[in-house]
Amino acid sequence: MSDSTKSCLRLILIPLFLIPVQLAAQSALNCSQCHSTENSHWLLSHHANTQDDVAGELAEEWAGLPPDSVISGQDAEDCIACHGATAIIANGGMTETEALGYFFSTTGGLFTSATQAQHADEWPDNACVTCHDVPTDHPSSMPTLAIFNSPTAQYAAVSDVASLCGQCHGTLRYPNNDHQRMDAWLLSKHGQGGQDDIAGEIAEEWAGASPEDVIAEEDCIACHASTTVLLNGGISEADALDLMVTTENGVFTENSVPQNTALWPEVTCTACHNQHNPDAISYFNSGTGEYEVLTTSQELCGKCHGTLRFPDTDHLSYDIALGTEGIGVSDLQTMPGIQCVDCHMHIGDVEDTNASVYGGHRWTVFMSEDDGTESASCTGCHTTMDVASARSTIQDWQTEYANLDSVASVRVADAVSFLTGSTDTTKLQMLEEAQYNLALAEGDESGGVHNHDYTVSLLNDAIQKATDIVLGVNDEPNPLPAEYALYQNYPNPFNPVTRIAYQIPNRGRVVLKVINMLGEEIAILVDENQAAGYHTVQFDSRDLPSGIYLYRIQAGDFHNVKSMLLLK
Repeated sequence: MSDSTKSCLRLILIPLFLIPVQLAAQSALNCSQCHSTENSHWLLSHHANTQDDVAGELAEEWAGLPPDSVISGQDAEDCIACHGATAIIANGGMTETEALGYFFSTTGGLFTSATQAQHADEWPDNACVTCHDVPTDHPSSMPTLAIFNSPTAQYAAVSDVASLCGQCHGTLRYPNNDHQRMDAWLLSKHGQGGQDDIAGEIAEEWAGASPEDVIAEEDCIACHASTTVLLNGGISEADALDLMVTTENGVFTENSVPQNTALWPEVTCTACHNQHNPDAISYFNSGTGEYEVLTTSQELCGKCHGTLRFPDTDHLSYDIALGTEGIGVSDLQTMPGIQCVDCHMHIGDVEDTNASVYGGHRWTVFMSEDDGTESASCTGCHTTMDVASARSTIQDWQTEYANLDSVASVRVADAVSFLTGSTDTTKLQMLEEAQYNLALAEGDESGGVHNHDYTVSLLNDAIQKATDIVLGVNDEPNPLPAEYALYQNYPNPFNPVTRIAYQIPNRGRVVLKVINMLGEEIAILVDENQAAGYHTVQFDSRDLPSGIYLYRIQAGDFHNVKSMLLLK
């Protein structure tokens, strides 16, 4: 343990009459003797080096003002409270104002641009006893989570780690604090709704299964609330799921609902930050109950939003961003070198904006400001783009993705139906590839934004393979269809050419027409007797304006109409 921490622990036992407010008694044990790993981690973190930061801010922003202005003035910013709360115990006990004057140099009682740290050997940083109320009979009695309140020199108990972090990294103590990561987290999906989501999915998909069954197949605890395994002194993931969602006779039912909600941590601070070394990129593994230190933040995101921990997950944003794994589709990384946090944890460079004070913990690309304006992380790299064009581009991408995904889903379903009972290994392999690429594309949970060109390629490949399955791709004779069908045109939307496929089980006259929304005939694509089988026809719309058009087929007693969208 550092000398400053030892000093902090030693000074915390000074006679109570020497400090302005009575201080609860504390253990005099050296924490590092039993908690050497945690202490070693702490020494590497910014929590163990806070004095220089305060000195720099005082010199930059408070020059010409006395310590009491910083602590209690009109624009007060009580830096002692969060950067070194137990500093009030040093030098025989002081007020916060006195501590600020003791630990940072002044000239004539005022801070100056030359203000610097002093008495560094006594400065406590944010040590163990800042966040842990350690009783005098420890280890017989265990410490509790509590924030040391420097204005009162007393501990204030907190209910959970997030509430502890939010004392300084949020507005729980100081409503005007410009460090609002906890506030942002509470507004994000990481900070709310996780328990309801899990309970709803369990009731819908896992009725009759035990918590152990769910964890073995779909470990929802691992990503939606990994730190629940720390409850009650340490429990398994299955026990955590059982604790948080109701069961009947040991199994989930369609009536399963959330329970013990006050204990549910969501994806809390400590899911991604080792509280004793918050600067390291760490992932809390609920399976082992240990932190894994990672090389990049991208790996951290990929643990839950990708296949880095669970290869069979359908949350594939990480994999899509890499632009790999597609079958028969060339690898494509649209934004090489860009990580998830560059877009989703963009802080911006304008002080006191929401983008700045939230510290990226809203995880949103578009940030609404209190004055009604909006910023976008896109403009940080795309300097010629403004917020409106960024939003328009994203909406265009999502529209294209949605249209292609709709077509691909229908085409692949048709191919599945077409190959039912088939032993054609070539087409069965094509179907497997089409299904895989469709699932990979749908695993991108941004609607095609994370790697748009690659996602579009995946969907187009799935459409093409599914279409070729139905219409034929080799010289082998295709089995005759058992029923009439009219397929969605591809591509759709289109400009200017699209293909329309259909099937007829018997030879007969086929009429296929294109009409506009007023019922006016635009084109006759087919009007002839045709053999039973699978047919396709091309529609060229180069002389038509953009809009919605209908195509209608009549073959025997079969009638059907579908719509298509021409975009120019």
